[in-house]
Amino acid sequence: MRDFWLGIAPAHRVALLLLVASPLLLVQLPAWRRAGSEVRWCSGLLATLAVVHIGLPWPLGSVLSAGLFGWLAVRCLAGRSWRVQAGFLVPAQLLLFVAASGVRAVAPDQVALTVACLELALLAVSCRRFLARVGTVALVLVFGTAMWAVSLAAHDHDGPDRIQAGTVRRPAGPPPSAVERAGARDLAARVRASTARYADLAAAEADGYHATGPRTGTQVHFEHKGHQNDGRVLDPAAPEQLVYAVRPDRAILLGVVFQVPVAGAAGPSIGGARWHAHDVCVGLLPPGFGVVSPFGSCPGLTFATTLPEMIHVWTVDPPGGPYADHLDDAWVDALP
Repeated sequence: MRDFWLGIAPAHRVALLLLVASPLLLVQLPAWRRAGSEVRWCSGLLATLAVVHIGLPWPLGSVLSAGLFGWLAVRCLAGRSWRVQAGFLVPAQLLLFVAASGVRAVAPDQVALTVACLELALLAVSCRRFLARVGTVALVLVFGTAMWAVSLAAHDHDGPDRIQAGTVRRPAGPPPSAVERAGARDLAARVRASTARYADLAAAEADGYHATGPRTGTQVHFEHKGHQNDGRVLDPAAPEQLVYAVRPDRAILLGVVFQVPVAGAAGPSIGGARWHAHDVCVGLLPPGFGVVSPFGSCPGLTFATTLPEMIHVWTVDPPGGPYADHLDDAWVDALP
């Protein structure tokens, strides 16, 4: 159950419960049960959106937005016009969602994105004319592209404990003691000393480290297959991966990645530093793998799997210290 809640922003949990409860409330209404199938679908979507917006925090949720969706649901059940009004309300809500996500006022988690999917579905069924349907398809593509960009560009490494853009972080434990903090500093110092020989990328490759992808970039990972299952975790002399900034003229060692050998196993405590894992999509068709979407799902014919937990230990003294989750690309580019 804890892993399930990891994928839900704490502020959206009430909305999730209302989202689950809304169909159960709908079937209790005689007027809804007597309506035709099209009216049931449309009014059901409108009523569900009205209920769930009550539980969403501002700016996505408000009494006004819930009231507007509820008013349209009543009009739909009564056989009165509602499509034109929905055609203005839904794009406005989606535009607000993208804007609020871009400034991190809203968590684009599974609940918020499910609500966005429901709004897009409502917009699709409300369109009867061909041009309106084409416009709806275009809006879906634009919205999907925008949310991908927002979710990846504004990926919150230090935010609430949840799954976002395929990253799983375990909840933070109690503050580390002085002894634990000293142990973390000692480990970072030993990592820096043990990997000094890998300042030369050629030495790392000679020892069995190979690039996991393109060989140039701001943060290129080089893994050592032999260290993946050698039974040693947090061995400064045998990290599972090395991370380099590889430029045309030279490579700069940024740090290492330690990884536990088995998915699902928790990494050992390091003075308050937090391990993380990645969800990836695996399939039989090319390219064979991919990333989990911001919706927390995988493309068709693929399935999600969680990789073993890992942690970075940086050797270049970055902002946030040696156990920072992420290095800013601009900061890396500025390294001498």
